Amino acid sequence: MNLPNVSFLLVVACFWLAFWVVNRQLVRPILAILDEREKRVNSGREAFEKARAELEQALAARERELAQVAAEAQKERARLRAEGEQKRREKLEAARAEGQKRLAQFQAELEQETQRARQELAKHTRELARELAQRLLGRALAS
Repeated sequence: MNLPNVSFLLVVACFWLAFWVVNRQLVRPILAILDEREKRVNSGREAFEKARAELEQALAARERELAQVAAEAQKERARLRAEGEQKRREKLEAARAEGQKRLAQFQAELEQETQRARQELAKHTRELARELAQRLLGRALAS
């Protein structure tokens, strides 16, 4: 059996020493930097996801609020339209009543004027008949 050569053992020892030094001085700090970077990326991603979820919730809340406001506005518009229609009907009814009242007044006045004209016409008719009779008879009639 051959005993291992001392130089071989020395190379192996140097390899392990270099491995240990490189691992300690280079690989571990690089891995620590990469781990820190990954943690920051993950925390940024989590913050982004959280912000996106909050934004979606806020947008959904705004949409619900907007829909509610639109529904309330529609109800208010319908109420105002109905109120305006009611006022229009009331004014129209008042105008009709006023028109009917004036028409009744005018008809009453017309009826009075007609009666007065008939009475005056009857009076003139009697006077004309009397005058015509006097002219035809050629003499004055007794009253």
